[in-house]
Amino acid sequence: MQCNTALGKYRLLKPLGRGSNAEVFLAQSVYDPSQQVVVKRIHAHVVENPRFRQLFEAEVRSMANFKHPYAVQFLEANIDDPLGPCIVMEYVPGITLEELLRRHRTLDVERVGRLFGFLGHALQAAHEAGIIHRDLKPANLMVTNVGTVHESLKVMDFGFAGFAAKPHIQLAELTGHGPIFAMGTPGYVSPEMIRGDTVDARSDLYSAGIILYELLAGRLPFEYDDQERLLSAHVKEPPPRLSKVGAGHVPPGVEGTIQLLLSKYPNERQQSAFEAVAMYSKALREDLWQRAAPVDWEPELPTAEDYTPQARPAPDLSLDPYRITHEFEAFMPERLAAAKLKGFVDDVGGQVLASEPGLIRLRVGVPAGYKEPTPGSGIFGWLRTRANPSVPRGQEPIEVELHMEKPDPTQPRLSVVVAFCPLKAYPPVSRSGWRDRCDKLNAMLRQYMGS
Repeated sequence: MQCNTALGKYRLLKPLGRGSNAEVFLAQSVYDPSQQVVVKRIHAHVVENPRFRQLFEAEVRSMANFKHPYAVQFLEANIDDPLGPCIVMEYVPGITLEELLRRHRTLDVERVGRLFGFLGHALQAAHEAGIIHRDLKPANLMVTNVGTVHESLKVMDFGFAGFAAKPHIQLAELTGHGPIFAMGTPGYVSPEMIRGDTVDARSDLYSAGIILYELLAGRLPFEYDDQERLLSAHVKEPPPRLSKVGAGHVPPGVEGTIQLLLSKYPNERQQSAFEAVAMYSKALREDLWQRAAPVDWEPELPTAEDYTPQARPAPDLSLDPYRITHEFEAFMPERLAAAKLKGFVDDVGGQVLASEPGLIRLRVGVPAGYKEPTPGSGIFGWLRTRANPSVPRGQEPIEVELHMEKPDPTQPRLSVVVAFCPLKAYPPVSRSGWRDRCDKLNAMLRQYMGS
């Protein structure tokens, strides 16, 4: 890395993590080495979005205007920093709730209730300020003063989930091979996000219910390795009773609080974080809300302008007569789109070539033994071309490009332009037959994407 200083005054010390939108570093002030902060550097593929500056500034205003004792504090930002667009946040010593779970597997009912009180206060304040987290999970919750009477909790990444306007479906999600970033893990996503419904603050309450379930049971309510089946369970399957998964010690009132949070539709759940914490409190006969109340704090409402999506230019897909293009919209979050696309690829026997933000390339119908053309000319280039196996007339391989954008990054809606083109080694013999095959493949893809 050529530059190791952010905003001219924060020296990067070590990486803390990497997600789909940014990489995170621990840093210290060059003027006061005792002051440590967290620096988030936005990934280059996010910056390439033509509306990035508008969205970045709106997100920064939102974060700057939301302050709460139980939320990690925004300090400053610079979109034109030599290091790249950066956001500087408060450094919170402690461990994530994810790490606490790794150490203990489960927590007792009273301790979970106390942590829920802090989380409830942060969510209530954010929701009243018009801010939805959308990515609540143990990795985004920092526990401070761990194991002491002063144990508390802070929520990370409020206002940060909406940066990426180009969906990034990772190659491992399409092939089933390799690591997948934990960011945006489907284990905590609400049913309405999966269905593509309008998402409001009650989506965060569902995620909070999943977290409570995991803290008490030592496992998620739905544990499927297949991502599409996992997402379907959020929408259709009732979560197992805690007593059925080894958590029979949980009082009925706490069980009822969690089961209500995990209702499939928002209007069936508690309607606020305060209401959810109050139900948990009643089960323990302890006022968790009052116990967790921050001292001498008054909420501040945000003044950030609403993000208004603008018309986007269509990608340049050339004028090749054999290049067939279609456009459609898919109403689903990225993780569900990833599961649907993997099913499509598997069922058509496709081969994924690449996946990058906003673009997926794959091939269908490539015969065994096909070799990519290599640079060359003359008789040797001709021999290499002739070495490829033949295919029956009308069954020429098809290369598929999926160009995807999120017109409004805050909504689970994808705008898709799909392009079909032939491989140079297998030119189509019939233009009408080629178009018919591409149209049928597009119809199949739209079925998978629910469009």
